[in-house]
Amino acid sequence: MGAYALGHFSVASKISGDLVKGTSTKEGFEQPIESPLPYADVQGARIIPSSIKLCSNTYYSFELSYPKDWFTTYNSDREQCTYFAPYSFVVPAAQDTDFVPVTIKIIPQDQWTATVKLYENPNDLQNVVRTENLTIDGRSVEKIEAASTGKGAIPRGYVKVSYLIFNSKTPLILTYQQLDEKEDTKSYQMAVRDMAESLKLY
Repeated sequence: MGAYALGHFSVASKISGDLVKGTSTKEGFEQPIESPLPYADVQGARIIPSSIKLCSNTYYSFELSYPKDWFTTYNSDREQCTYFAPYSFVVPAAQDTDFVPVTIKIIPQDQWTATVKLYENPNDLQNVVRTENLTIDGRSVEKIEAASTGKGAIPRGYVKVSYLIFNSKTPLILTYQQLDEKEDTKSYQMAVRDMAESLKLY
């Protein structure tokens, strides 16, 4: 899978030597950024590389690119550009389990702080491996890498990488969750990084 990064990416990271212990960091994170765009395999007006597609969500006002051989679909306007996979899929009526590897969750502003703490710290379902404070095209972003504990539906040791992107209008979290032991997790992580870099908020 080729790279298709559209933004600038700078990193300040902290790594935990023990998978059971999480690393919590907040510095420079809860700052407002630009505004967002959502889904529908829609090609935007700007010129983009042939290796990617653009997806726009006008309900939540965000846009991002994703690999051209991936798929995205939805059941309602709110779900546009929130589910991605390198295979075709149907969004189930009940979404209580992970059914695709890459998702975007819109977080209500009044729940953002509590949600950040939930992702930053280890719990029954995940051990936090690493946290990074990033600046992507001038936006403050927190990247959190975790490993599943095996106590939920996800087997033990599966990779989870989340980008927590604060926006004063629509905070969101872009996540890759490993769902199969045979997945090329590095390729997925590169794709999600590029998606985070390409995100446009309006």
